[in-house]
Amino acid sequence: MALSVFQRLLGWLGFSKAKVEGTPEPKAAPEVSVVEAAASGSSSPAGAEAAAPKKDQAKSDAKPRTSQRPETDEHAVKPEVAIRQMLKVKSLDEAAKAQSPEDVRAQTLNDLKELKELPALKSLAQGFARIVSRPDVDINEVVDSISKDQGLSVRILRMANSAEVSSEQRIDSLDVAVQMLGVNRVRQAADAVSILSLPSSAGESLDWKHLWIHALGTAAISERLEGLIRGERASAVYVAGLLHDAGKIVLSTLQPEAYRGVLLDAWNELEPLERLEVARFGVDHAEAGVNFARQNGMGEIVVQAIAHHGRPEQAEAHRLEVALVSLGNFLAKAYGVGFSGSRLSERDGEFADHPAWAIIEQEIGRRPDIDQISEQMKVFIKRLRTQLAALREGL
Repeated sequence: MALSVFQRLLGWLGFSKAKVEGTPEPKAAPEVSVVEAAASGSSSPAGAEAAAPKKDQAKSDAKPRTSQRPETDEHAVKPEVAIRQMLKVKSLDEAAKAQSPEDVRAQTLNDLKELKELPALKSLAQGFARIVSRPDVDINEVVDSISKDQGLSVRILRMANSAEVSSEQRIDSLDVAVQMLGVNRVRQAADAVSILSLPSSAGESLDWKHLWIHALGTAAISERLEGLIRGERASAVYVAGLLHDAGKIVLSTLQPEAYRGVLLDAWNELEPLERLEVARFGVDHAEAGVNFARQNGMGEIVVQAIAHHGRPEQAEAHRLEVALVSLGNFLAKAYGVGFSGSRLSERDGEFADHPAWAIIEQEIGRRPDIDQISEQMKVFIKRLRTQLAALREGL
């Protein structure tokens, strides 16, 4: 019954990709006579030259890509639906006041220093609070609840790595963090996060539920890949996958309307998302995420995954973990597990040719069987999509 409701909801929301309505057309400059121009001291009459036509905002003639992308089913998120749900189809924010690129960057970095929390999904935060309030709560339930949300995970890991709790060893595992803190300390965290939700200004402009699902999917896929390739799984890879796109939440929390405009321009393929972010904020979401992770005491595996999941060959450390998260992110996009705000493009290539495979081969000393892994991941992701679709309905 839940699935049929979900299918009807998708049908109700879905419509074809089109340029978002509501952006006013620019007005032509009023014509001014030569006499009026001369009287005003202008060397040439206004409107003497026709305004240069602007670029098309949407490339409606773009041809669909022929590739080996996997087939989707009813649980795969349709990007053209998700982008409209994220943007909520409101008018775009006005362009920012004229500032030099250096001033814009300095302002963003200063705002990042003031940002102490990632907003948690209110429904997950409240569920977390209910679980830890039970006197007979099982620690595995607590860890499972925390691992579903970026904001909750950051808070718990920061508490575990605080000076009064942690030893000199960095804690990147949610299991270890919860055991070290104890249920009572985790309950204290629940009291704080239970009131967290997306800021009202962000909530009016953006719906990030699809990104949360994408983050959860990337984390689960990365962890599964680690088990298939390395024969063991570590919580640090899961957390790195969960937080790999945290910079998007960070930037949209700082300036929700401005980030909404960036997402729309990226969807219309005016420029790659990262280039648009730098033009508007002076930093891209990777740099914003790294700044936030470091000031919150996240481990280097998380930092490197945030910084380099788009280009794993540039990772300076923990190259295997970054490569796994990069592959997890690719598969989550390819199979429609949530939606990150940007689509795969020609430059992303194919799964079998991903640069992460060369890194993995260097790190483990052998070439993985990519075809076998692809088949195993296909089964895993099909089951994962079904589970996450049910979670998406409950958010």
